[in-house]
Amino acid sequence: MKNFILFGPADATADFRGYEPMLRSSTTAQAIFSEIAEVLGIPVDRLIDGEVSHLHPVPLRWYRQMAAMLSVARILQDDVGAAAVYGGISLGELAALHSSGAVPTELVVNFLHERHLRDTDRDEAIGFAFVPAPVDWRYYEQPGRMTISCDYGSIFDGAGRMIMVSGLRSALESARAEGPADLQVVDRSLAHQAYHSPFREPSRQRLESLLKRNALAQPTTPVITAIPGMHALSTGAEAAKALIVSETQPLDVPGLVGALRNHEPDKVYVISSFLRQLEIDFHAPTEYVDDSWLAQKFGR
Repeated sequence: MKNFILFGPADATADFRGYEPMLRSSTTAQAIFSEIAEVLGIPVDRLIDGEVSHLHPVPLRWYRQMAAMLSVARILQDDVGAAAVYGGISLGELAALHSSGAVPTELVVNFLHERHLRDTDRDEAIGFAFVPAPVDWRYYEQPGRMTISCDYGSIFDGAGRMIMVSGLRSALESARAEGPADLQVVDRSLAHQAYHSPFREPSRQRLESLLKRNALAQPTTPVITAIPGMHALSTGAEAAKALIVSETQPLDVPGLVGALRNHEPDKVYVISSFLRQLEIDFHAPTEYVDDSWLAQKFGR
């Protein structure tokens, strides 16, 4: 069976305590969490829950979600067979490339460390908006103030479009009252920087330097992304370029879906609670591997 596994974006609302039954029952998950914790130099129980004094809460959530997504994907493939193609959106791009063998665990951790901008003096934010059809969703493209950082495309059978907006918090807050849709601005404690935005240029430069020092391997399994013009990755050089470009360029999920159709999967497995809510049409039978899936398999 030709399966596609899609890793979703970082979920600022994820409750990682939902993974505890999996960690109690699965030696696979225990091994993956332990490997990431070892690279971070922290006890594995600190990766699973709680605070770490020298790690900012936002990248710590990235590490936790990365460990959780990789664990779920490995367990899923033990059940249904290896993926014929991987895909990823935002944080999921890195998870897909790791699963394909292109990015080793140590580099995953170092990449996320460099990705977190500690040196910004701007008050930045991200927000999400469902823009009903046929309202002009391009209102949110205002360079210098805010930009559409991820276009999730048409959702709910064409009722409207879901977008992620990145930029100055003041601009996003103003757009809540002045814009054409209800923009939900994410709290600073969960996401305090813009993503896939021109504001990420310092991060892009650091990541470019990191990947020049650490060549990526050729993916052993095809990888598709939401990066415009780079929807299909087949070499280490392409993978490195995509990860760098993704920092400052907006993501295009309809393009990912189009690239997936070329692979004609028999089934799509989506590792994301957030994407379940959007009801994106992947043009193939789709199963969401999220908290509900975990509860069915491992209990609560």
